[in-house]
Amino acid sequence: MTPALEKEGSIASTSSKPAPEVSRDKLKGSHKRKRGPKKNQGKGKFKANWHRPYPQGYRIPKLEPSAMESVFNRTRNLMDFTEKEQKWINTTFPCK
Repeated sequence: MTPALEKEGSIASTSSKPAPEVSRDKLKGSHKRKRGPKKNQGKGKFKANWHRPYPQGYRIPKLEPSAMESVFNRTRNLMDFTEKEQKWINTTFPCK
């Protein structure tokens, strides 16, 4: 063999010691079932964040009055709402 071909030889042939044998159970094992509760999948108002579209601790997303005004701009008239909705609007967003 020429020296050039020896340099091109596979890496395994040039390494001084053979690769250590890795036991099968070390290769597996990462899929083992993890025991114990998964963190923060909790109950009540502190459910994990990925369960809900709104921030932690809130039951209902809080609307600013400005957000409610946009609803009024669309509907123009309080009378478009039912009595129950009117009552809720008046208590939640009192007129200035």
